[in-house]
Amino acid sequence: MNKMKPHIPSPFKPSKLSIYAVLVSKVTAFLNNTLTVKQVKQVHALILVNGLNHLEPLIITQIVNTPSNHYRASIRYVRSVVNHSKYPNVAARTSFVKFLYQRGKFQETLSEYARMRELGLLPCTFTIVSAIKACTKLGNRVSGVMIHGHVHGYGLCGDVHVGSALVGFYSKFDDMETVKSVCDEISERNAATSVIKEFLDSGNLAMAERLFSDMGSKDIACWDSMVSWYTRRGNMEKAIAAFGPMPAKTSASWAAMISGYVDSGILEIARNFYDVMPEQNVTSCTKMINGYSKHGAVESAREIFDEMREKDHLLYNAMITCYAQNGRSKDALELFEEMLQPNVNIQPDRMTLSTIISVCAQWGNLNYGSWIHETLMKEMRMTMDYSLSTALIDLYTKCGRVDKAFEIFRGLENRDVDVYTTMILAYSRNRCKHDAIRLFEEMLEANICPNLVTFSGILTVLDHAGIVEESHHGHNNANLLCH
Repeated sequence: MNKMKPHIPSPFKPSKLSIYAVLVSKVTAFLNNTLTVKQVKQVHALILVNGLNHLEPLIITQIVNTPSNHYRASIRYVRSVVNHSKYPNVAARTSFVKFLYQRGKFQETLSEYARMRELGLLPCTFTIVSAIKACTKLGNRVSGVMIHGHVHGYGLCGDVHVGSALVGFYSKFDDMETVKSVCDEISERNAATSVIKEFLDSGNLAMAERLFSDMGSKDIACWDSMVSWYTRRGNMEKAIAAFGPMPAKTSASWAAMISGYVDSGILEIARNFYDVMPEQNVTSCTKMINGYSKHGAVESAREIFDEMREKDHLLYNAMITCYAQNGRSKDALELFEEMLQPNVNIQPDRMTLSTIISVCAQWGNLNYGSWIHETLMKEMRMTMDYSLSTALIDLYTKCGRVDKAFEIFRGLENRDVDVYTTMILAYSRNRCKHDAIRLFEEMLEANICPNLVTFSGILTVLDHAGIVEESHHGHNNANLLCH
């Protein structure tokens, strides 16, 4: 009698379980990368087809963290995934609540918060903060007070983030008794700083100043918050009054004072602050260069640029832009060449290249601009972005290479009114009337509303061609679209 041999799985044929494990691993790893919305949807389809529904929370997190120009479509898609998911997940729903709040969908933020409670999911701090701030934006006192009750139930009364959000909420309704009660509940050492910041963010300067004044020993972050608030709003009188008594002046407060005086157009005082600050840094130096550039003081900008020992690409960008904005194209190109020298070796970024390409367009230097496009960018493995594309379209247009301009235009995934206008003007300057009209019609079909510059370009083309009736027709169509 033959004994039955035990079945040994072939090492060459993986089991379904191992294939499933590999697939889960691959999909999870893929979702941990930065993806486009289109790629996320493709992965989602793969998840559904293979029954990997437990990975759907990762899809939600990916979508809400993916930059997109189509927020309405993204919201609809994520809502659909959230509502049909068989695996409710706190992290995914928290991300969705924050996503809704950041997009200004305040009522939907509250609805999603309520849905989490219905599902028995414990909201985390950031969910509650988003819900409270949504109530503040909506002026919904009833819901805000109700959520405050939930805060007590969750044991988060002493949380500084939740407390700060509640301070902002009750301040909106001038309920200062409850504000004081919430402040007393906040247990963290930096609570006063957070509350002051919340008052400032909600526009309640009077309460922020009152709390700041009543504080005995002030945290240095409180001083920074007050100084920065005043300087951002151009109130330099109060800014210097807060800056002067600071027990220890931070680099942030020095930078805020310099920035405030530059933005107020008082460059002499800004320079005095810059000269006496303990440690000059790239941020403050860049701000000074930008201020001098705006007022045409190019030599003063170059002086402080040269004084900085440690320079980075941001500082070079500021000085190159200063030259470009003040018509000193040759100096801009020379400084760009300096960046590329082996003894300097500071790699330009997209902003540097787009500025230099714009300089080449102004100067009519096609050879240099196309060298950046076709050689330098490839050597640096730099991909095209909106600013580079627009600068190159402008360069090729002004130098008579409309074919190259259109090639770049067609390579853009997202085209807005500015890039369409740039291309229409390109055709207008080169008397390509039919191409300009075709592009204008394409723009209207894409529901992109023309601006005054677009109209100027297309009407010039039509006027030159003597197409009065078509000009009137195009203008009426655009009016219908925009209104």
